[in-house]
Amino acid sequence: MLCSFERVEIDGQPPTNPYLKLAGDFNCDGRLDIAVGGAKGLLVWYVNPDWREVRIADGGWETVGGAVADMDGDGDADIVPGAQIWLENPRPQRDATHDSWPVHRISQIRSHDALVADLDRDGLVDVIARDQSNFKRNTGNSVHMWRHVAGDHWEHHVIECPHGEGLALADLDRDGDTDVVIGGCWFENPGRIAAEWPKRVYTTGWSWADAKVNTGDFNGDGRTDIVLAPAEYKDQTYRLAWYESPEDPRQGDWREQIILPETESVVHSLQVADLNGDGRTDIAIARMHQGSPPQEVAVFTNGGQGDRWTKTVLSERGSHDILAADVDGNGQPDILGANHSGPYQPVELWMNRTGRNRAITP
Repeated sequence: MLCSFERVEIDGQPPTNPYLKLAGDFNCDGRLDIAVGGAKGLLVWYVNPDWREVRIADGGWETVGGAVADMDGDGDADIVPGAQIWLENPRPQRDATHDSWPVHRISQIRSHDALVADLDRDGLVDVIARDQSNFKRNTGNSVHMWRHVAGDHWEHHVIECPHGEGLALADLDRDGDTDVVIGGCWFENPGRIAAEWPKRVYTTGWSWADAKVNTGDFNGDGRTDIVLAPAEYKDQTYRLAWYESPEDPRQGDWREQIILPETESVVHSLQVADLNGDGRTDIAIARMHQGSPPQEVAVFTNGGQGDRWTKTVLSERGSHDILAADVDGNGQPDILGANHSGPYQPVELWMNRTGRNRAITP
């Protein structure tokens, strides 16, 4: 079944160069709100459903990606704009729309990708980040982990990895904890952050260092697969592919399945979700605005076991780090995006209208 989307413009003049796109229920009303921020400054959130803008912070981070999580365990959604700080939602004692968001220091380390998870299963949210190795930076050969000990106390641990960019988290070996995934290899969670994380190679065929990474079960066998897209640079080409997890994910090359044999290497968006409600895992991508036309934002619906894909184009004006999230509460993921620079930077929502017969929360 093909997907159907309706474009909604959230903000035609958002924070300059809106790299960060996040979703969370910041006012605890049961709806997912949207947060957008620049790479180094100004972070705002938009109140669902009227999308009123609320200013959170002017800066204090340098990042491309971030995360939303309850960092202090008080039941509300805090914001982690990279690996340097996290911003505390003033709820439940105060108002998230009018009161200030206290700033908490994590590190001084710039990040390209930043994610959160309870890596050691101690009940506290940890931070995982990686920088990049291009654009005059040479620090994408380390995965940084900060174990949340208590309050503002963090323990730092580093895993060395090949140069590049891209980061994902998933339980690949099905042992109940969260592993770390990058292009070509993954690192097995030993149960403690400050320990050796065994490196597991899942493919020797992927040679593009700057990759967007995500995971999902694309063939319906109950195992978590990996999908990769070439994220940098313009005027170069590579492929979009997923890798089929074997019964023992620690062993050997995972079988490669090609989605697109060739695409310009500006696919800096890679989201995984069931977008048409048929129970299969689909993929959404977007090419950055600096790529050659058409700068497509597109959905690939899974027509079988990850062996047949049908493309639906949502836009030809590009986007950066799109996010799949059910914003209107109808049970279907919508897609949030914005170009990270250039003359066209509106915050856009492509509302998923595939199942119009489903009730939509007012």
